[in-house]
Amino acid sequence: MNIRKKILWFGLLLVCEVSVLHPQQHKTDFPLTLKDVLGRTLILNEPPRRVVSLSPGITEILFAIGAGNQVVGITQYCNYPPEAQSRTKVGGFSGSTVNIEHIARLKPDMVLLSGFMHERLIPLLERLSIPVFALEPQNFEEVYRTIEDIGRLTGNLRSAGTVITGMQEKIRQAEARRGNRERPGVFWELSDEPLITAGGNTFISEAIYLAGGRNVFADLQEQWPTVNTEQVLLKSPVWIIAGDDHGKAIEPRSLARRPGWSKIPGVRDNRIALVNADWLYRYGPRLADAVMSIAEILWGKP
Repeated sequence: MNIRKKILWFGLLLVCEVSVLHPQQHKTDFPLTLKDVLGRTLILNEPPRRVVSLSPGITEILFAIGAGNQVVGITQYCNYPPEAQSRTKVGGFSGSTVNIEHIARLKPDMVLLSGFMHERLIPLLERLSIPVFALEPQNFEEVYRTIEDIGRLTGNLRSAGTVITGMQEKIRQAEARRGNRERPGVFWELSDEPLITAGGNTFISEAIYLAGGRNVFADLQEQWPTVNTEQVLLKSPVWIIAGDDHGKAIEPRSLARRPGWSKIPGVRDNRIALVNADWLYRYGPRLADAVMSIAEILWGKP
């Protein structure tokens, strides 16, 4: 996957609080009125029977909460869960690759899309009288809220609550792995040419923290800063971690051949690891699996 596509799939901000569905919020009452991330109000008289998802993260949420049978259209990148592959493809992830005519032919009752990537598509869909709801979670707390909103919109609020609770419990288990031990410094490599990492306001930085680590570039407010070897050497990371889509650039021999990198503790001690990229680069339930995976890297498996 190229660097542009990676960045488009990532979240933005760092917040470590969590939200839980209120006990009585297990059932959606229709008609339903709900505001999306762009401040737009959507009114649904009944649960949609035909939903189009324009984001891999949204697709994963829909299937996880039991709304998969309502999904009729997805993007080319919506490859999880496997049963999603039987749905009609309406284009790629970026707005310029989405085919509005394909969506219209599916006669959806609702389209769920990214407020960041797909805003320009909203007026085109509205002209066809297709209800649209924009989502763009920026941190783990907002992922929980997104799952709740999708559950409410599709009439699957109870199961959405179950998914949220499961994620939170898995993350609590991951957090507990550190105990009272010091947080090890982690360098996350997004790209090697140029050398790009994750700043503090990203899902990646939050996931590292929840797993018991410390993103060595968390002090940088830029989401995806370009850094150099000298900066990495000064940060002296104990671990070097990347997504499993990063390729051979992250292999121990490749890192050791970079000028000066053999002095970095993570390279010197061969503390180099990969995390499933889809788990971490999508705002779906598998974010909790990414946190647990990082915790197992840092502290070992139980």
